[in-house]
Formats: sequence, C-alpha cells, structure tokens
Amino acid sequence: MAERSRAWWLSPRIVLPVLVVILVITAILAPSGEESLGRELSTRSRAIDGAQGFRAVLDRLGWHTSERLAPYTGLLDTTATYVMLGTPLDPSAHEIHTLLESVRHGANAIVVPERGSAIADSIGVQTSRRTFIPLRPTSDSLFGSADRVDSVREVFGELSARSFHQYLEGTPPTDSDSVGTWPARARTLLYVDKRDIKPEIAILPVGRGQVVAIADPTFLRNDVLRKMAGAVLAVRVLEHVDSTRRSPIVFDEYHQGFGERTSTVAVLRDALFGTTWGRTILQLAAAALLYLLVIGVRPIAPVSRARYERRSPLEHVSALSRAYEAIGATGLAAQRLVRGVRRRHPLGTTPQLGDDAYLALLRARMPALGKDIDVLTNALANKPSTEQLVSAGAAIDHIERNFIT
Repeated sequence: MAERSRAWWLSPRIVLPVLVVILVITAILAPSGEESLGRELSTRSRAIDGAQGFRAVLDRLGWHTSERLAPYTGLLDTTATYVMLGTPLDPSAHEIHTLLESVRHGANAIVVPERGSAIADSIGVQTSRRTFIPLRPTSDSLFGSADRVDSVREVFGELSARSFHQYLEGTPPTDSDSVGTWPARARTLLYVDKRDIKPEIAILPVGRGQVVAIADPTFLRNDVLRKMAGAVLAVRVLEHVDSTRRSPIVFDEYHQGFGERTSTVAVLRDALFGTTWGRTILQLAAAALLYLLVIGVRPIAPVSRARYERRSPLEHVSALSRAYEAIGATGLAAQRLVRGVRRRHPLGTTPQLGDDAYLALLRARMPALGKDIDVLTNALANKPSTEQLVSAGAAIDHIERNFIT
C-alpha cells in the first residue's frame, strides 16, 4: 500500500504541476529590481535597508565620494576616509592590517566592529549583543535628547534615528575573559542610556589618523535618512573626522559583494556560458531533461501487472483433496500414500525401484505388517473404492506407527 501511494505521488501528473506552481511562486516572491540592486548598508542599494541616500547626502554637501571594489592590499591613500559599514563579507586580518597602517599614516576609517571580527580585535572595541529594548541618546551627547516624534515612530514599528539596539564595549584581551577594558584613548561622541551610560559612537586615535567605531549603524539606512534625523547624525560624525570636507570618502563595496573576485560559482558560470564546450554541456543537459520529460509522461495510464501468489501448504493440501475427490482419483491417492512412505522410509532403495517391489521388501523386513501390505498392494493393482481407500490410509498409519516404535 505504501509503495502504491509513493508511486502515485511521484507520478509525472503530480510532480510536473507541483514544479510549475513552485516556479510561479518563486517568480512572484522574487525581489523587485529596486530591492535587488544591493545589500544592506550598501551605497549601491536603493532599498530601504541600503545606504545610497547616505552617499547622496554627502555628495550634496560637498564631500568627494567614491567606492572601492578591491580588497585592502598594497598602498592605500593616506588622505582618504574609508567607510566600512556592516559588510556581509568579513575582511581578512591582512586587509585590516593594511587599512590600519594607512590610518597610522593619516587616513581615517569608519567601521562597525562586529563581535569576533578582525577589526574589533585590532582596535580593542566591539559591539555588544543586540537588545530588544531601544537605547536612547543621553541629553548631553552628540545627538541631543530623545525626540517625541521618533519615539512615536518606533511605537508603530518604524525605525528611528534616535534609538539604538547595540552599544560599544571593550574587547576581551583573551578568549578566557568575558569582559574587556574600555580603551583609555577612546573619545565617545554619542552616549546611550541603558540604566547606565554606554558609548554608542566613539573615536579611537591610531597614529596620525583615527578610527570611528559605530555600534548600531541603523541611522544610515535609506528609510531612516528620509526622516532627516539620521542624516544630521551622519554629518556630525563626519565633521568630527574632517571638518574641512577635503578628505575623500571611500565606501567599501568590495566586502558588500561587489567587484571582481574568484569564486567557485563564478568560475563555473564562466566555464558553462563563456566557452564552447560549456555551452555544449548545457545543451546536452537540456536535451536530456526534455527526453526525460517526454518518456516520463504517458498519454495512457499503465496497466497494473498481475500478481501470482503461492498457496500455503495447508491450502495446497485442501485444494488437492477437493480435486482428487471431484475426479474420483482413489488410485492416484493410494499411489501418493505409498510414495510418501517410501520418501520417509526408503529402506535403502533407489527411486528406480517400483512400488510393488518396495512393498515386497517391506514385507520381508517387517513380516508383522503383512495384512497392511496386502491392502496397499490391492489398492495399487485395482482402483480402490472409497471404503478401500480409507482402509489403505489406516494401513499407512499402522505402518508409520511401527516404524516409529
């Protein structure tokens, strides 16, 4: 029953419509062109969680912005400000070393030091664990007191530029330590209130440059910048880094997933679509799928195969007895009874020896069974009646008992 149910679910008339429905649902739920133009906090993204609006604000205010589509290797511009906002791809330790070397020579960097990242380990500051309770700026910090409009927005589920869900803390010096020490050289620009005062945005001097650490960069998202408050905070942070606005702003888009990189998927895509043999393989695969589709769909429902089941031994005996009784095969029944005795007690004889000869040998071996052997001999020689067949059965039973004893 289970095999029949599985075969029904895997039949082409069920599988093919399900695949069509999945493709339609995927096409409907696929992100639109605007949402798929970038990743979270990417300046290439116009989606609500992108940061294209942040770059547009800086361009309008006179800053010179650009994007970096290569890893941090070689010599970097020591007059630029590098912005790396919560990138999905973590820079390697070597890239962070190269970036901080340029900061030591005069460059600036704006980063989000995620817990366990190489940048957090290098500057000694990391983000806290995310909290569900919104953290409000203190009244004497860079952003001023909390705004009632932003508070109302967050009540209705909208993100606010004046509420944060993470703060900065010192990085533990070793894996065995759970609490780190806040760097003495750090200068906090924005505090938040979490029953006690916690740093939210801080500047850490590194050589001749400085690193700006941001715990929660939500205020840089497009949907938050449209409310103006996020743009004000972003501009104030950059003014603390470069008040003259002469430093070029370089947004890290390489670690957002853009730019050229070596990956298995890219290599396979180029091999399959960019070479002759690759396109040949694709055509053969498409032809094989079409062939499977053609041979899999049957216009006529297949006829189920007939199944033959063997009877149990008891059913077989009952069927034979009814058949023998229907044709009156008493002689054959007597012969089968004698053959059964021969099979169980062969007396050293061979199959070529006749039944009469076997009974004669049995008479010589066991003279006391002479009457029983006479009954069997007569049943074999002449077709016995029903009563005589019963007597033959009793004779067989008597012979068997003597063999046992």
